[in-house]
Amino acid sequence: MKKFASIKTILIAITFTVFLLFLKDNISILWGIIVRIAEILNPFIVGFLFAYLLNFPYKFFYSKAFGKMGSKRKIFAAFKKPLAIICTYTLITAIIVAMIWIVVPQIIENISSLAKVFPDYYDALMLNIESIIDWLNSSFSAGINKEDMINTFMNEILKILSMDNISQLAGKTGEALFGMVTSTSTGVYNFVMSIVISVYFLAAKEHLCRLVKRLTVAFVPIKYLPKIYEIVDITDTKCGRFLVGDIIDSAFVGLLTFVAMSILGVPYAPLIAVLIGVTNIIPFFGPFIGAIPSAFILFLINPWDMIKFVIIIVIIQQLDGNLFKPKIIGNQVGLSSFWVLFSVILGGALFGLAGFILGTPIFAVIYSLVSKKTKNKIEEKGKIAQEALDFEVLNYQKIAAEQKKLREEAEALQKQKFKKMIGLDKSESHENEEKDDSGSDDKNKK
Repeated sequence: MKKFASIKTILIAITFTVFLLFLKDNISILWGIIVRIAEILNPFIVGFLFAYLLNFPYKFFYSKAFGKMGSKRKIFAAFKKPLAIICTYTLITAIIVAMIWIVVPQIIENISSLAKVFPDYYDALMLNIESIIDWLNSSFSAGINKEDMINTFMNEILKILSMDNISQLAGKTGEALFGMVTSTSTGVYNFVMSIVISVYFLAAKEHLCRLVKRLTVAFVPIKYLPKIYEIVDITDTKCGRFLVGDIIDSAFVGLLTFVAMSILGVPYAPLIAVLIGVTNIIPFFGPFIGAIPSAFILFLINPWDMIKFVIIIVIIQQLDGNLFKPKIIGNQVGLSSFWVLFSVILGGALFGLAGFILGTPIFAVIYSLVSKKTKNKIEEKGKIAQEALDFEVLNYQKIAAEQKKLREEAEALQKQKFKKMIGLDKSESHENEEKDDSGSDDKNKK
């Protein structure tokens, strides 16, 4: 039987090695297949995410707003779910339409006004360059000729704007516009289909959950079911509530930024507030991604406005980090600042924008599972493992001396036991000899 098991293990190892070699030689083909499958399933994936996020307001309408419907007359109980779904999508649509109606015209106005005054910003930039050159020449005797530098700069711009470059740029622009139109139509189709699929997900979520649970129980060994349920529960707690809370928190930060900028008279408040709110969804780097370009735009207009904006952002981010976010999200992530930074960088490097947003909650799930497994392993090892955790690494000499003392005491105790055991054996042998001698004497007397 053991021989058969060893042969089976060798065959599995050989098969796995062949499979890895096959993956290595055909990784591009396999990756293309995976990407194609992901593109086909994209509406379903996005629809599932929409349904998952909308499940929170749906549960409010289903359990709170229409919770008592059908308690007296059973005929009305069938209307609870349709009404909850209609109210959920109506609420989200109303919020999006209100934001578009209020914010988008102001953003367009800000962008158009920014484009109108851009030549003035260019003149101000050239004046600043001239003043920097004068300062370098007067302070360090750099000997830089302003006219030659400006002429060189203008010649480079004219080369860029030459007919050859313009024709090449026009061809590339046409290709880019065609690709943009194609991707836009595909994106609109996927978005519409995702909304429709999310409605089906919400309407049939109980049936789908029951189906997935039946398949899991049927094909997964019973001993793995508690771990799977635990992973699903932790993922729901870490990812779902974090994402919903982060979206609410980002919207609140954007609104607060708009109000503060409007009160202090900082220009382009709607445009900058939307940028700050959207980028605030990204953990750690989000505030910097939104604040740095906004501060640069305000610096070109008026440095004093930039200073006021920086003060507003610093105050709002401090309030958000210490007051708003803990109240809205709570301690759902359970990660230190280092691990948040690590998860954001790793997720962004692997999966782009989605990795920036989802990297932290997904890593929080993995971190929670690994921490629990580590704790269980330490508890299984008992008191020795706990004593090893309490060791101070910097005091290793003291620890080594204590361990040496303990070993010496244990050795001395073993020696004493050994001596006692030898002494007991000697006394027993001596008594036996005396008994034998007395027995022989008695025989001789007889």
